[in-house]
Amino acid sequence: MDFPKHIVSAAGLVRNGKNEVLLVKSFHRGWEFPGGIVEHGESLLDGAKREIWEESGAQVEITAFVGVCKNVDINTANLDFLCRYTGGALRGSDETAEARWFTPQDALEAVTMPLTKARLGHMLYGGGKLRFFTFRKEPFEILQDVLLPAGALQPD
Repeated sequence: MDFPKHIVSAAGLVRNGKNEVLLVKSFHRGWEFPGGIVEHGESLLDGAKREIWEESGAQVEITAFVGVCKNVDINTANLDFLCRYTGGALRGSDETAEARWFTPQDALEAVTMPLTKARLGHMLYGGGKLRFFTFRKEPFEILQDVLLPAGALQPD
């Protein structure tokens, strides 16, 4: 039996003490929350923290797991976390032109990619519920979307 292979990414919505959210400007996708592929031998939480630091210079504490989405066309699973900013100086990187704080509403307006906007909207306004959705990227289409109360095992 051949087992399916997946790429796993981890990303975080980082908030500072002013309730601002961190976005990075990708060279290819515009403004987005930081994240990327979890490396071999790395935990999911460590992968999220590393990607956030690499792309923005921000050090974070992960405070909640809020969702996972899967691209059915390329078997990518994206894990979404909420994070608290703990330090570091914001900067760009090899993957990002810059990193900047936004109000939640301005962040949602700055993000233009449909997938990123859907994930960001839930991270900002999902009320702590866990979101699981399956999608196709081109054209963007959500195929299945389930919300679970935090800690619940059954859809509501």
